[in-house]
Amino acid sequence: MRSKITDVINAIKKSNQDTGGGIILENGFEKIIHAQGYTKGLKDLGEIVLKAPNRTPIKLTDIATINFTPKPRRSVANLNGTDEVVGGVVMVRYHADTYSILERIKQKIARLQEGDPDVQIVPVYDRSELIKKGVENLIHTLIEESITVLVIIAIFLLHFRSALVVIITLPLCVCLSFLLMHFFNIEASIMSLGGIAIAIGAMVDAAIVMVENAHKHLSHANIQNDEERQGAIIEGVKQVGPAIFFALMIIVVSFLPIFDLSGQEKRLFSPLAYTKTFAMLVGALLSISIVPILMLFFIKGKIVEESKNPINAFFIKIYGVCLTFVLRFKYVFLALSVLGLGGLYFVYKRLNWEFIPSINEGVVMYMPVTTNAVGIDTAKKYLEETNKRIKAIPEVKQVFGKAGRANSSSDSAALSMLETYIELKPKSEWPEKITYKQLRNKLEQALQLKGLVNSWTYPIRGRIDMLLTGIRTPLGIKLYGKDPYLLQDLAIQMEQKLKTLPESLSVFAEKSNNGYYLNVDLRQEKLAEYNITKESVLNMISYGVGGARVSTLIDGVESYPISVRLKDVERDNIESLDNLYIKTPFSYVPLREFARVYYENAPAVLKSEKGLSVHFIYIVPKNGVSSETYRQAAMKALESVKLPTGYYYEFSGESQYLDEAFATLKYIVPISIFIIFLLIVFALKNTINSLLCFFSLPFAFLGGLVFMNIIGLNLSIAVLVGFLALLGVASETAIVMIIYLEDAYQNFLKQSEQTSARLKEAIMHGAVQRVRPKLMTFFSILVSLIPIMYSHGVGSEIMHSIAAPMLGGMITSVVLTLFIIPTAYFVIRNAGLKKDFSAS
Repeated sequence: MRSKITDVINAIKKSNQDTGGGIILENGFEKIIHAQGYTKGLKDLGEIVLKAPNRTPIKLTDIATINFTPKPRRSVANLNGTDEVVGGVVMVRYHADTYSILERIKQKIARLQEGDPDVQIVPVYDRSELIKKGVENLIHTLIEESITVLVIIAIFLLHFRSALVVIITLPLCVCLSFLLMHFFNIEASIMSLGGIAIAIGAMVDAAIVMVENAHKHLSHANIQNDEERQGAIIEGVKQVGPAIFFALMIIVVSFLPIFDLSGQEKRLFSPLAYTKTFAMLVGALLSISIVPILMLFFIKGKIVEESKNPINAFFIKIYGVCLTFVLRFKYVFLALSVLGLGGLYFVYKRLNWEFIPSINEGVVMYMPVTTNAVGIDTAKKYLEETNKRIKAIPEVKQVFGKAGRANSSSDSAALSMLETYIELKPKSEWPEKITYKQLRNKLEQALQLKGLVNSWTYPIRGRIDMLLTGIRTPLGIKLYGKDPYLLQDLAIQMEQKLKTLPESLSVFAEKSNNGYYLNVDLRQEKLAEYNITKESVLNMISYGVGGARVSTLIDGVESYPISVRLKDVERDNIESLDNLYIKTPFSYVPLREFARVYYENAPAVLKSEKGLSVHFIYIVPKNGVSSETYRQAAMKALESVKLPTGYYYEFSGESQYLDEAFATLKYIVPISIFIIFLLIVFALKNTINSLLCFFSLPFAFLGGLVFMNIIGLNLSIAVLVGFLALLGVASETAIVMIIYLEDAYQNFLKQSEQTSARLKEAIMHGAVQRVRPKLMTFFSILVSLIPIMYSHGVGSEIMHSIAAPMLGGMITSVVLTLFIIPTAYFVIRNAGLKKDFSAS
């Protein structure tokens, strides 16, 4: 007797269930009625009765083999190119402390390892090392910066007690900034500590200027007692204190554009913007509260006059000669300065744009692309071969790769998606002195395999790219249209064009239409002829061939899905399916009688965005080629590919991030600049002086752009952060210079003889007074940035991009403050003097 597969399915479902019967009352207590019908193991499952003709039961064991079998494999993992391994992923909750959790996991793994020594648990990607190295690198940089700043103060003032003001102020600023970080739940990371690192020089700037000005007042006054000493210090504070406060607030305001960013750029840079803002706010508040008190307490004893310090005397003499020469040819100098400012555009055009610099995470991620229809055996071979070749590279410590998806709802990877984590040895152990760029080229050459298109990224960066855009490479193209077949043809044409570009390392258009299908096309007229429904045939295909889930077997605390399936020989090829017998009311009929079974190529994956089908083209530019440079070259190359009406493409990845960031910045930057101008007006209380200060600031940018050209750095959001920080520092130094010049001018107006020559002397005197504080702030910021530029630890790439424009800009800021502002100020005041003389 033959049974239909639906008979088996129904029998299992009906014989594997529990139910309740309500309650009964007995002896005053309620008792719950529980009818137990669950099967409790394979033996129970085999005892299920299908039919009992002539009181002879036909059990499931009579017609089927019952055993535990694994699900069809959808993934494979390999370690170091040897045997297969089983891998696991730890997922941390959002906003959790990643480092502490990973440390506790390591402790747990150590205890598990003790329980079964035959099983080895090997970490293949440990993000705690990235965090640890990044934080250690920045703490080391912070200590170096602090020491160098203190040495500079002691050299220029020759007064150790005065240096104590900064010695106390600096750690106090840092500690209060950390306190604010804790209050606002900002974790200590590369970016958050980086904000404090680049703020150190500017953070103590207020204290430096105020201490220096107090020294100036003390050395010029005839101090007879402690009361006069305090009066001179207070007078020095009053002269520059308010302007310093507004200048530090300008630095705070200059970071407003960063807070208005969105997406990953906000997640990346907002910690830096917050900590930099905290540091500047704390510095501003301490400059008008704690610093004056510390000055009254520590600035005592013998004060060395500025001219008697050989270092100061040298710089004053050199500066006096240079400024005299500049004022003699003032119009020529200003004209050349304006021309130099015009050169900003040409210097800018030589630079390329990228979203953020590539961060060396210490682990390289290799993500080659292959055809969508690849099977488990082929994926396994690819994985073993690539891992063997990678492990053979002497700079590689360990390599772990996987193909397909993990048993997790968060992983939807297909078998065609290979992910390989390459852990590198410490650079001191590399046999050859090569760069990371050369190492990647070495890996690229070793992995030239037919059927694979190589793609390189880093674990964190790669995950961010895939989550935001679906593109697993640094750059990509999304091609939109209605017909997926036409989209693939167009994508292949674009792929061929892009491969010819010298900027391309690898280009791969998705071949999503290359899915292989075995279709069963039911014939309605034949089904009617045999008097069977589509459901009967579809159930046979779904359960008998596909092994769909029927019910669940509960075995203690474990549960297993129950599936009903035909033997392999009855379903493993097209001939078997053709001969698959279907029960009809008349007899058993092979499937070929009422269905057409055939192979077909069709899309393996269907993607849609913006209401249209979409095709991805993955692009990896060569090292040193920015996304903006590549986009310009690619757009020119793709002009020959004619797209039908309704079809279009757009760049994704870094290029998309840049466009989104620019769309935000073009509104918020002008607002921030206007607020900065208002703060300058509040600080100087004079419209002409405020305009002079404001329009002189672009000169500071010139040095930053030139320096970036010299070291070959691309423009990026990180560089923009550096320029915003430079804008604040340049504003501060310009404001203080104008204060000294204005003070000298007011003294000039009190003189009886008000000639152009006398005005020039007054301007010279005011400008020379600014030499020492300017050089102190310049060297403190400069020397605080140099350790950042020379650091090569984890996360140093972003910090280089932030520090570079500040470092170059500080150099031109010296020219701006010491020459351009005094010269322009003299021209403006001299013109007013001549006008007054003509009127009289």
